[in-house]
Amino acid sequence: MQHTRNHPRAFTLIELIIVMVIISIALAVAAPSLSGWNRGSRLRDASDQFLALTRWARVQAIATSKVHRINVDAQGGRYWVSAQEGLEFVPVMSHFGDEFYVPEGSIIEVTNEQSQNFDYISFYPTGRTTPRHVRLADDRGEFSIVCQTPAEGFRILKPGEVIQ
Repeated sequence: MQHTRNHPRAFTLIELIIVMVIISIALAVAAPSLSGWNRGSRLRDASDQFLALTRWARVQAIATSKVHRINVDAQGGRYWVSAQEGLEFVPVMSHFGDEFYVPEGSIIEVTNEQSQNFDYISFYPTGRTTPRHVRLADDRGEFSIVCQTPAEGFRILKPGEVIQ
């Protein structure tokens, strides 16, 4: 009479160690190329956030019949929205009135068509805005957010697109 073994087939310890070594080598090779991926993603997120803020400020200016501004502190790498109350601009009382910061190691610049630096963008109750070029950049790349005429909204330039 023959004895058959009904043991299920399993991996040996050596096989598992070899697989772990192969995975470790693959990750070690891929890690340097992935190191800047998160930073580029953070810069893209910051540009999307800034664009959303421009749209919100424009809508709020129309809805409240008050001039709104996005204030930019290029030295501190921060920006926030304020609304005109009398002769002064005061921070808005909502989440959009919070201070936002560009990712660490990044810069933010606001210029006009003549490349003059500005520290704010105005949005008027008529729906118009001051044309500006906002540049968010770090050592790996940059994003440009532009509004070319007072009647249009801001948009992110596509890679390789040139302002006309």
